[in-house]
This record gives sequence, C-alpha cells and structure tokens, in this order.
Amino acid sequence: MFTTVASAASLIEAGQLRALAVTSPERSPAFPQLPTVAEAGVPGYAAESWYGLFAPAGTPVEIIDRLNKSAATVVQSEAFRKLGVNEGLVMVALPPAELDRYVRGEEERWRKVIEDAGIKAE
Repeated sequence: MFTTVASAASLIEAGQLRALAVTSPERSPAFPQLPTVAEAGVPGYAAESWYGLFAPAGTPVEIIDRLNKSAATVVQSEAFRKLGVNEGLVMVALPPAELDRYVRGEEERWRKVIEDAGIKAE
C-alpha cells in the first residue's frame, strides 16, 4: 500500500506493517533506514505529496513577496520543523518562480504517465 509516514509510523513501529521503501526522491528523516523506491530498484521513481501557497492571478508582486517571506519564516521555524518530522514531512520554502516550475514539471510528468498508460476520464 502507499500511505503517509504519519498514518503508517505507529503500525511500522509496532511491527504490524513492514515498510519497504519511501516514494520520495530522498530518504525520509522519519525512517532514514528505508531506501527510496529508486534505491530499491526502480530508477527515477519519485512520487510525493506537496503543498503550495497560491494567490489569485494578478495579485500585486509586493503582496506575493510578503506572503512568501512570511510563509518561509514559518516553515523554517523550529516548531514547524518538529511538526514536519512528526508528520513525516520535509518542509521547504521556495520562491514563487521555483514553485511555478515545480508545479509545471509535475503536471507534465503526470500527464505523460496518464497518456502512456492510456488512462481516460469516465
């Protein structure tokens, strides 16, 4: 099964579930002993959940910059980092242009997976 670290951690620690690998490109700080799927034999494999902070198109650049700086301050705080580790998350704060590139790259990557698999909406 594919699930989050937060939902599986107690089951793994209790020996009720055996973790095989993590789907992120890097090992999880919550389970550093687990290989990534790529390390376990599927080169290039990465599938991760992510969150972004978005604003309506046309929002003034000053507002975007202020929101980005505030979000980055929170994400980099010790309290937020601890929360992230407890939830199995790796928190990063990207500049808006980098987030845009990431989102576009993910869209392109998953579009190719859908097209290659012949998946159609029903």
